[in-house]
Amino acid sequence: MNIKKMTKSVEFWVFIIITLLSVLIHLKSGLFFTNNNIVDIMRSMIVPSIYALCAFLAFISTGPDVSFPLVGALSSYLAIIITNLLGGNLPWIVIYIIAIAFGCLMGFLNGYIIVKFKFSSLIVTLGTTSMFSGILLGAFEAERMDLPTNLHAFGTQVLLSVQNKETGLGATLPMAFLIMVVLYIIVYFVLNYTIVGRGIYAIGGDEISAERAGFDVSKIRIGIFVFNGALAAIGGMTYAVLSLRYLPTEYAGAEMVVIAAVILGGTRIMGGIGTLKGCILGTLLLNMVTNSLILVGISVYWQKVFIGAIIIIGTAIPALQVFMKSRKSSEVA
Repeated sequence: MNIKKMTKSVEFWVFIIITLLSVLIHLKSGLFFTNNNIVDIMRSMIVPSIYALCAFLAFISTGPDVSFPLVGALSSYLAIIITNLLGGNLPWIVIYIIAIAFGCLMGFLNGYIIVKFKFSSLIVTLGTTSMFSGILLGAFEAERMDLPTNLHAFGTQVLLSVQNKETGLGATLPMAFLIMVVLYIIVYFVLNYTIVGRGIYAIGGDEISAERAGFDVSKIRIGIFVFNGALAAIGGMTYAVLSLRYLPTEYAGAEMVVIAAVILGGTRIMGGIGTLKGCILGTLLLNMVTNSLILVGISVYWQKVFIGAIIIIGTAIPALQVFMKSRKSSEVA
């Protein structure tokens, strides 16, 4: 990739913003590039990055999916309840599989309604979000709960542990970080090396052309939402593992930050365009803003202002690029 082409990509500018912001924070606080802060950022990236995959896959193929936090919450809650009913000694991976099964069912419900009745994905997932929330809080009266023994043990397993010699502050990177890494490898492989991956991008770019090219639009779309349900369940279970004492609805409402991060990374709202590289960079940037500005003494309320400004700027960049490209084309014509 030449320099001129690289500077036209959204990912490049997001990377520049991340670099400048991290340097500014470090110059102000002297703490950003410390080993414990870097590990803390990596730890805080785990769940948002998993949920970002849900938003990313929905955007490039169909449209917004805002149900993933509640799919994750309900599926993980049901998995933990079933585990407790069975004695609480199931292996942690079996508990994850139970959650994934419920997540797939909820994802299938989303996909089936969207494909069968040709409803907007935003409207459908808003509706199912409300349904899942009602089931969780109304039917089950979900509240903070202790994890089963094996799941709790998995949550305490450490992949990396560091300590800042100057401040004495320590940080640990849990084994659950590897779950996020594996998921990104799987999605990258599917999108770049399989017919299904090409079909996902083709459907998002032009549904009619994709159908003419031989892609089964309905099956691929339903499959994406089933897979999104599985990803959301993994995200919900991982959030439970990291929190150790789990409140299922704690992440509800954070979907807008996740979606904003994906858009900020260059994923087009109308579908067909987006990269995993941009997805992870956008997530990193908003994660830095929400977690690192406290190092320079900026309150949580001003952090929201920064997040809003970054979202507007990040969304404006691709829109401006499209405008300039269309203007240049009209001038040539």
